[in-house]
Amino acid sequence: MGKQVIWGRREAAGVCQICRLDRSYNVVGKSALKNNIKVRSIVLPEIQVIENQAFQGCTSLKKVSFPNLITLKREAFSGCSNLKSITFPDTLTRVEESAFGKCKRIEEVSFCDRHEIKCIPAQMFAECRELSRISLPGGVETVGTRAFYKCESLREICLPDSVKRVGREAFYQCGFQELILPEQLEDIGDSAFLKCKSLEYVRIPVSVRKIGRWAFHGCGRLKMLEFCHDPDEVGDWITNKNCVIRCRQGSAMEQYALRFGIHVAHF
Repeated sequence: MGKQVIWGRREAAGVCQICRLDRSYNVVGKSALKNNIKVRSIVLPEIQVIENQAFQGCTSLKKVSFPNLITLKREAFSGCSNLKSITFPDTLTRVEESAFGKCKRIEEVSFCDRHEIKCIPAQMFAECRELSRISLPGGVETVGTRAFYKCESLREICLPDSVKRVGREAFYQCGFQELILPEQLEDIGDSAFLKCKSLEYVRIPVSVRKIGRWAFHGCGRLKMLEFCHDPDEVGDWITNKNCVIRCRQGSAMEQYALRFGIHVAHF
């Protein structure tokens, strides 16, 4: 990016319902429109960077377009409670934590497969309660802490094969019934899928080396957790007693299940 030309709080003063920046700006400054309750639509044709909390709390905002965005910083759109959909351009390379946290009416998020994003950061979509489906771009390696925390309507998620780590409480209380974990996954964090109450079956890939405590606990409909191998580390109470752990006879996972009073089925 060339010389930064920043659209800040002074330039944003008096903005009306529809905000369209002219092409002379390439950065939206920190807190530029924070808590503005008038703006409903924003068009950012040449913006490459949106700074911390730039549009935080814009509760009337329904539409936003940023076709050349490269960097989206912390809490940039958090609390935009009427924002319904987001399309990320293929120019985007960096997103910071809580970028869309508590955007409770977001229903759809679209990524491009050409994205270079390696991490879905902590709390990026936390408490986006209407988000129903999402397909993460190829290349993502980490889903961060509470990235989809309490996304209760999230019934479909496509995790690319590149994902290696799912962080703590990443999908806490999400709504999916079916979950396909990627074949390169190595680490499932504490409470990663805690209270996913519609989830019925999960197969743990043989690549997984570590499963944190309570990873699938509180999933009341989970009928079976299937293991074809013994992970190096398994935390306490990864699932409820009413679930069945399916594993090989004589395996460490069989001993684990017996220790916690969990039913066992063999291959």
